[in-house]
Amino acid sequence: MEGPFTASLGRIRFDAWGQLHIGASFRTRRQHLGKDLFTQNRSDSSTLTGVGVGQYEGRCSFVQGLPCCGERSMPLLNWYMCRRILTLFPACLLVLTLIIWSTQALQRLDLVTSKGQTFAVFFELTMLAVPYLATLLAPIAFVIAMVAVYDGLNRDSELVVMGASGAGRFRLLTPALFAAGACALLVAVGVVHVAPAGLAKARVMLTDVRADVVTSIVQPGRFIEIEDGLTVHIRDRLADGSLEGLLLSDSRSADVSLTYLAETGRVVEAAENTLLVMTNGSLQRLERPENELSVVAFDAYAFDLTDLSGGPVTTALRPSERTLVELLTPDPDDTYRAEREARFKTELLDRLAQPLAPFVYALIVFLFVGDPRMHRQSRMAGIIAAGLGVAAVRSATYGTLLAADGSPALAPLVFVVLAAAAAIALTLIATDRTITLHERLWNAVASRLAALWARPAGARA
Repeated sequence: MEGPFTASLGRIRFDAWGQLHIGASFRTRRQHLGKDLFTQNRSDSSTLTGVGVGQYEGRCSFVQGLPCCGERSMPLLNWYMCRRILTLFPACLLVLTLIIWSTQALQRLDLVTSKGQTFAVFFELTMLAVPYLATLLAPIAFVIAMVAVYDGLNRDSELVVMGASGAGRFRLLTPALFAAGACALLVAVGVVHVAPAGLAKARVMLTDVRADVVTSIVQPGRFIEIEDGLTVHIRDRLADGSLEGLLLSDSRSADVSLTYLAETGRVVEAAENTLLVMTNGSLQRLERPENELSVVAFDAYAFDLTDLSGGPVTTALRPSERTLVELLTPDPDDTYRAEREARFKTELLDRLAQPLAPFVYALIVFLFVGDPRMHRQSRMAGIIAAGLGVAAVRSATYGTLLAADGSPALAPLVFVVLAAAAAIALTLIATDRTITLHERLWNAVASRLAALWARPAGARA
């Protein structure tokens, strides 16, 4: 590498494990050499001064795509890295949400196939779950974006240049924490109101659909069992809403079985009653146990569906379907909650803990992928270790919440898990320590596989 960074980069060395180290003389001069790299020249907002050894003046293009942000409150390189994370984060979140949404939508196809609903109702009901999915997947999308950005900075040697120019670990960590704050804000908006409100509306819609007997009836060519012993079938439904070729079998009574046959029919709302009016048909009445059959022809007959529709339906909302305000201010007349108070308290603590997760994940990811690395150092081991670390913390919090269902006193431990993980990662970062176990395991496995592959085919067999 040529240019003013050469003197600083000359102090870089590797230990036996391939870990990057910077010479002691560089550490003593870090503040002197690199302090102006992260601030801008007051006389020219598009230049950087004090880079490397001596003085360097030039455009911000020493890092490809670095913006000139004028008198911003966030230092220039922090803004550059944070912008890259926040650019990739929405894209990752969109892809993850679409994938999970498509799998959830397939489970609701019965609304169209068996409940006779339109695709508009199906689409609206499935879209109401998107805020909840986005809130749930936002920390995962943030982890993916952060890993991709820091790995890209290492791949292009940008982190090496930043570190050699005076950037400490906390300086390189700061952009990730700013991006984690944006992710936490999105999660907070979701858990406070948007996500539970969407789930609550979806619950009410789903309850109304299942209670809509009229819609269940109007499904041509199928035998629909409205309830036990009551089956209806129609041949066709015309554009004006009338029904053709109607059959209605009522065997709910043990003493008599009724079968209605009609050429046409129509569902009518009259005086707060729901009636199925059949015309030009017959009624077959079978008496039991004598098995005496009688047939009566009619010009018009009204079958009452009011009792089947059940009138207005009251929906009991689950803990995840209630906003944070509703969780904090319970209704004293809510018997559903009174019977499940422990579950509601667990849900409340989970809501309060979710916005903290992105900050903990940022510390864990940075611990494994945030340090400058040269090209000959393997980065895949760090990426895998970061993913496993985040998964371990998420599993621990989720397991704590599951255990809290049976023992509510365990619910506050979710904050202990997050705080412990953050404290361990932050301590290692602050003391300039690194975890190398995953790299040694990766190198050992890679060496073993390379040795096996290098053997002749007969020896491998």
